[in-house]
Amino acid sequence: MAALADLSVYIHVPFCTSRCRYCDFFSVTGAGKDILKRYTARLIESLDRELQRLCPSVIETVFIGGGTPSLLDPGELGRFLEKAASLTGTAAEMSIEANPESLSPEAIAVLEQSAVNRISLGVQTYDNALLDWLGRPAGADAVRSADRNLRELWTGRLSRDLLAALPTTRRNLVSDLEQALADDPGHLSLYELTIEPGTPLAADRESLDRLPDAEESDREWQAALMMLESKGYERYEVSNFAGAGEECRHNLRYWQMKPYLGVGPSAASTLPGRDGRAIRREEKRDLPAWLDGAGADESVLDPQEFALEHFMMGLRIRQGLSVPAFTGIFGVRPDILAAKTIGKWGASGQLVTDGEFLCTGTGGMDLLDPILADIAGEIDSARLSADYHWPALTRESGA
Repeated sequence: MAALADLSVYIHVPFCTSRCRYCDFFSVTGAGKDILKRYTARLIESLDRELQRLCPSVIETVFIGGGTPSLLDPGELGRFLEKAASLTGTAAEMSIEANPESLSPEAIAVLEQSAVNRISLGVQTYDNALLDWLGRPAGADAVRSADRNLRELWTGRLSRDLLAALPTTRRNLVSDLEQALADDPGHLSLYELTIEPGTPLAADRESLDRLPDAEESDREWQAALMMLESKGYERYEVSNFAGAGEECRHNLRYWQMKPYLGVGPSAASTLPGRDGRAIRREEKRDLPAWLDGAGADESVLDPQEFALEHFMMGLRIRQGLSVPAFTGIFGVRPDILAAKTIGKWGASGQLVTDGEFLCTGTGGMDLLDPILADIAGEIDSARLSADYHWPALTRESGA
């Protein structure tokens, strides 16, 4: 197996107190302590095996997501984090997701003493009625209690997650932002609520009728952008804002198309094979099967698919898609491959290139979907070599 120059690791902890009405992620509710303990042991076993197979020279970032990782008993959480850190080494960034209802002072104390140096808190909104409308297990009092505990007990980096495009008859997004930024967390994620098929919210017509229309959502979003800019938060990605040096390094590596390993049911990996093509691995969305050792599904990404993924990820960030890096992988410049799209959107400054990066310009981030649809059409009609080479390897390992 080829050894990696560097790697990021995602660890999935799918357990939740209850399932939110809008969520379509893989999650499990009602798990007892025995299952949680068995699960963390299996995670460590899987992580150890995969890292021995991949032999990365360095692990740059670790992200423990869910689900609700903070739902683990503080003692079990501490043991799990200690074992995970012993395998991943001193990563520049180790993040963990937490929800207010389970982020107790005891849990924060465990995190403070661990290798975790960044907490991402799922707030969504400070409006109690809307938290109930979303099906969130924590009310506004629990959210504010978690905020207070973090101010008093946590010394690491902090991010908060909020939702936009919620019913506007009750909600003022700018007010939510003011509360979320009151103690200058450094990082904020602001995602527009999406109605995913098959979720309870998608089936609730009365609730859907309360959602704002496109014009209302745009006004709310533009007001939020102005407010965040006034507070010194740069929009470095479509839905992510940060003060200087506070960007999420783990997610940046996704957007910059660096290799990553995912462990846990439903977790995905994108890894280079010996021939330089990208391999996508997807763990089963089945907890019992995963606990019993079920293997991951694996496929090789074809050049069109992988090239489009580079555009989809690279154009999400303010820096943009690296022209030299893309050219080195696919043997064609991205600004040549997408020349018609650049001609169409570049006239208004919404898609621009300086020869080093291709990026969205003024207003382009908010028009990314139609821009990418045009790029996808150009890629479909292009003749890309099947022998693309993703340069993420260092040497051949004996594993």
